[in-house]
Amino acid sequence: MIKGMSARRTDADKLFAIAADCWGFLESEPVDGWELRAGAGFTNRANSAWPLGPLQRQLTQALDAVRLWYAERGLPPQVQSVVGSEFDEQLVAHGCHEAHDGALRQTAPVGPALEVLAAYNHPNVPVSTAERPQDRWLRLYRAGTVPPHAKEILGSGAEHCYATIYDEASGEPLSIGRAVLAGESGSWVGLAAIETTPAARRRGLSRLIMRTLLLWAAERGAEHAMLEVTTGNEPAITLYRELGFTTAHEYHYRNVPQPAVAE
Repeated sequence: MIKGMSARRTDADKLFAIAADCWGFLESEPVDGWELRAGAGFTNRANSAWPLGPLQRQLTQALDAVRLWYAERGLPPQVQSVVGSEFDEQLVAHGCHEAHDGALRQTAPVGPALEVLAAYNHPNVPVSTAERPQDRWLRLYRAGTVPPHAKEILGSGAEHCYATIYDEASGEPLSIGRAVLAGESGSWVGLAAIETTPAARRRGLSRLIMRTLLLWAAERGAEHAMLEVTTGNEPAITLYRELGFTTAHEYHYRNVPQPAVAE
């Protein structure tokens, strides 16, 4: 929110703050109620400004601070915002017209999702879990294209579970997923990196990964689950819909332009 707007937190604001708990970074700095994050360019979430609270300064001044902070780190200045929100409209009014990498933020109650998963005939394969991302887990995540500091970003913060199904013959990962506890008293679990190698799809491996992660979260008291999915990923959206996930809102990143130079 910005100065002059209502101080009441909307449901989107609350979920936005929970989402911020679910992703790590290498460096951060507060700007009033905002959090500026940097992660050497790995993921937009770890390299953008998160508006988590009201500003004590004008939005123009806040965007100037964002621009300067990211310029010092050789990164493009960008702010995450909820599509169609009043704040998003304010960003456009201040010249942040360009938006990119939109995604749906979805939620579901953990208990009912586990009930749906319990009804499936899951493949009889072992699932390995770890508290931090293993090197073999990272070989499947984003097709193994992540930089070395990705492990630090992914593993920073609160309590995590990294689930992996390995090929018994080659030892290579077939399906992976990540869960992290978030929110007050860990009542939320954030799910991410649900990926299956193309050759192993349609075997129910992703459902088994989801079940493993949600059971882990439920054992620790999580009642609500959150995940993010791109609008064009229909297979994932279909799976999540089966488990009871619905879209809370869509978000994207708005680039902060350089100030106009007076002629």
